Amino acid sequence: MPHTHWDREWYLPFQAFRMRLVEVLDRFLPQLGQDPAFDRFLLDGQMAVVDDYLELRPEAAPVLRRLADEGRLAMGPWYILMDEFLVSGETIIRDLQLGLERAESFGGAMGVGYLPDMFGHIAQMPQLLRLAGFEHAVVWRGVPAAVDRSAFWWQAPDGSTVRAEYLLTGYGNGAAMPQSGEALVRRLDAYLAEVDTFALAPDAPVLWMNGTDHQAPQPWLGAVLSEANESQDRYQFSVSSLPEYLDKAPAEGLASWRGELRSGARANLLMGVGSNRVDIKIAAARTERALERVAEPLCALWLPTDQW
Repeated sequence: MPHTHWDREWYLPFQAFRMRLVEVLDRFLPQLGQDPAFDRFLLDGQMAVVDDYLELRPEAAPVLRRLADEGRLAMGPWYILMDEFLVSGETIIRDLQLGLERAESFGGAMGVGYLPDMFGHIAQMPQLLRLAGFEHAVVWRGVPAAVDRSAFWWQAPDGSTVRAEYLLTGYGNGAAMPQSGEALVRRLDAYLAEVDTFALAPDAPVLWMNGTDHQAPQPWLGAVLSEANESQDRYQFSVSSLPEYLDKAPAEGLASWRGELRSGARANLLMGVGSNRVDIKIAAARTERALERVAEPLCALWLPTDQW
């Protein structure tokens, strides 16, 4: 599954990353429209990436809309991929609402609760996803050692349940796509040996996430997949989307987990983010509370309904 994971600000400032985003999409969008090997691409599950690009390239909006309408480009459902433990519950709900609303102008959001790199997950996430009409989540960090499959049933305290696809080694297991079919087969053999303890179903599809942080799409993808398919018959490689993959993914014999996902058993949760730049976190929390508990209730009480 070709994709990119886009931190809006990390080891470089926001505008530096945005310029890189513009360079990547300026090169890639024409290819996405012409190369049949890239008939699917995931733009990281957050609509902010789209808006950040369109603010500098507004003329590209019809191209993005056409690619999304054709099912080639997946967007949303979130507006940003937030840290679930550093914002309020209302902020998470508004984030999802805003992402779904923004994606509507491009034909609709991807119908999957894509949560690839959050530093753990709140207990109520399955409940929020079900209320939004989603049946699937995709997660990585925080999954406990008790889960021994590549997917599990994830249940919120109210009983709401989604099927959670577990990215066993992260969202970049297929990031470094080799430039020959033979090398790709060897890479997949090594990956399956690495995750053998998860007892994957014999004929179940394998999710090969071809992308990682700020990675540009690799133009040799189609040629390598064709070469790999022609050179052997043990594997059949194809480009897919998350919804298409999840439709075929096994749902029998899965473990169940109830509540939050905050285990460091297999992936670092980077808990240092909780104590970094505390002044900013305090200011953000005060702003959230001022909006949620003061400004909006007063608006609801005093403004006419057509202005609230």
